[in-house]
Amino acid sequence: MIARGRGDPFLRKPIWAFLTEENQKIIFNEGNSYFQGDLPNEEHAGPICHGPSSVTTQTSLPKRHLTLFDLVSIGLGGTIGSGIFVLNGLIAHSYAGPAVFLSWIISGFAALLSGCCYAELSGRIPSTGSSYAYTFVALGELPAFLAAGMLSLEFLLSGSAVARSWGDKVVEWARVQLSASDRVTQLLQPGYNVNPMACLISILATILVTMGIKESKIVTDFFTWIKVLLVLFMTVGGFLLFNAENITPIIPPEFGVSGVLHGAMSSFFGYLGFDAVCCVAGEAINAERNVPLSIMITLGLVTSLYVSASLALVGMQNYTEISSESGYPMAFHSNGVVWASQLTAAGEVITLPVVVLVSLVMQPRLQFALAKDGLLPPIFSDVDSNGNPRKGALFAGILMTVFATVLPFDALDDFISAGILVAFTMTNCSLIIMRRQSPESNPSLLGKLLAQFNTLSFATCLVLYHGLGVLAGYAFASLLGILCIHTVVTICRQCPQASSFGGSTSSRVKSQGDRNYFTTPFVPMIPCLGIFVNYILLCRLSFFGIGLVVLYALLLALFYFLYGANHSIGRREGWTRRHYSSIGVVHENISLELNSFSIQTIT
Repeated sequence: MIARGRGDPFLRKPIWAFLTEENQKIIFNEGNSYFQGDLPNEEHAGPICHGPSSVTTQTSLPKRHLTLFDLVSIGLGGTIGSGIFVLNGLIAHSYAGPAVFLSWIISGFAALLSGCCYAELSGRIPSTGSSYAYTFVALGELPAFLAAGMLSLEFLLSGSAVARSWGDKVVEWARVQLSASDRVTQLLQPGYNVNPMACLISILATILVTMGIKESKIVTDFFTWIKVLLVLFMTVGGFLLFNAENITPIIPPEFGVSGVLHGAMSSFFGYLGFDAVCCVAGEAINAERNVPLSIMITLGLVTSLYVSASLALVGMQNYTEISSESGYPMAFHSNGVVWASQLTAAGEVITLPVVVLVSLVMQPRLQFALAKDGLLPPIFSDVDSNGNPRKGALFAGILMTVFATVLPFDALDDFISAGILVAFTMTNCSLIIMRRQSPESNPSLLGKLLAQFNTLSFATCLVLYHGLGVLAGYAFASLLGILCIHTVVTICRQCPQASSFGGSTSSRVKSQGDRNYFTTPFVPMIPCLGIFVNYILLCRLSFFGIGLVVLYALLLALFYFLYGANHSIGRREGWTRRHYSSIGVVHENISLELNSFSIQTIT
C-alpha cells in the first residue's frame, strides 16, 4: 500500500523513520530479516549510499542511558501519587467499604488491557513520543497530533494539578501536624486562588529538569523508592493494627456490588502515569526488551501496593470512620500511634512532588518529537551539548508553574481524565491496525470496522451510564452491546493477522527476532475490551469535561492546519530523502528496489 500524498493529513510515518542508531543496525545487519517501506513519493527518493558499515542517528536526545531500574522508577514515580494517599480513603468511606481492595483489582485489570497495548507498541517502536509515535505510524499525522495534545493534558496539566494538590497538603500538614500559626497559614494560602507552594515546587522541578535528564533521573530514583518504602510502612503498620471486625462484612449492604464497581471506576485513575515510560523509550537501554518489561513490572507492583495498602487501611479502622482526605494519618492517629501518623503525613508531603517531576520530564520530550517532525516550531527540538531539550523544558516549566499557581483544577479534573482516556483509546486502535490487516478485496474494511466499534462502544456506554432508568434503556444498551461484539467478531473473521507487524500500513518491519518482542495476546479482543473500558470511564465524566475535550481537539486541529500541515517534514520533504540518506548504509545482503519502493532480503 503506497503512503498517501503530501497533502493528506493522514499521511503515516514509516516505522523505520522512528528507528535510532541501535535499531537501524539491527534491521540492516540481521541476515534473516527483511525491511519493507512504501515510499511517500518517488520524486523524494533521495540518494541511497552504499558505503562502510556506519549508521548515523536521527535524534539529538541523550544516548541510551536509562536502565530497567530507571524505567521502573519513572513508571512508579509517575503512577503512585494521590491514588494511594487519597483515593483509598475516599473509596473505602464512600463507595466500597472494606471491598476497596476488590475495586483496585478490577481497575488494575482494566489498566492492564491498555498496558499490554503500550507494552507491545513501545517495544516495536522504541521512540520518544509514546501514543504520538504509535498513532503516527498507524493512523496518520493529524490523529498523531491530536494524540500528542491529549498526552500534554496528562503530562502538563495533570502535573500542574498534582503540584497544586501538594501545595494544599503542605498547608494542611503545617496546620495539623506542625500546629502552624494563623500568620504562617495565611502566607502559605493567601487566597485569591493563588497557591504559593504549588508555584515553588513547580519552579524547583523546572530547574532540575533544565539541568538534564541524568540529574532528574537520580532524584526520581531516590524519591520514588522512598515513596515505595513509605507505602510499605503504611501497609505493614496497618496490618499490625489489623482488626478483623473492621472488614465485616466485606461488601457493606449500603454499597453492594455496584459500589465496588463505582470504586473501580474511580480507582482506575490511580493507575494513570504508567505510560510515561513510553515517552522516554528513545533514551532507554535495550528498549525493545526493557520498556515493555518496565510497564508490566510497574502495573504489577502498583496493583500489589494498592491492594495490600487498601486492605491494611480498612483493617485498622472501620470504613465509616476513615477520612476521605487523609486516610492513613488519621487511621494511625485513631489507633493512638501518633508518631506513625506524623511520619505518614510528612512522607506524603515529601514524596508526592516526584509525580510533578516525572510529568515535567516527559512534556519537553513530547514537544521534541513533534518539533522534529515539523509539527511544532524548531525551537522545541533544540538541545544543549548534553542532548537536553532545555528550551522546551523551560517553556513547559513556565506553563506548569503558571497553571499550578493560579488555575483551579476542581472543574478541570474531568477534562484532563477525558483527554488521557482518548489517548489510551487511540493507542489501542493503533495496535489493532498494526496487528491485523484488511482483505485485498476491501482495503479500507479494518478502518471502517474500527470506526464502527468505537461509535457503538461510546453509544453503549453512554446508554449504560445515563439511560438505564427505564426498560427501554436496558434493551437499547443490550442491542448496542451485541452490535459491539458482532463488530469484533467481524474483525477477527474478515481482517486476518498481518503477515508482518504493520500489515498494510505505509511501512513494515519483520524479523526472525519477532519472538523476542512482547506480544499482546488475543488481538483484537484485548485492545477492543480496553477501548470499551475507556469509554465506560469516559461516559461517567461530566458533560462539561467531555465538551472541553471536544473543544480542545478542535483547537488542536486548527493549529495543525494553520501551522503543522505547512511545516510537516513528511508532507514537505517525504521521509525517503530525509531518512534513507541519513541511514547512509545498506547491508550487503539487502537489495534496493526503488521501482517498487521496497527493500528486501536476497535469499
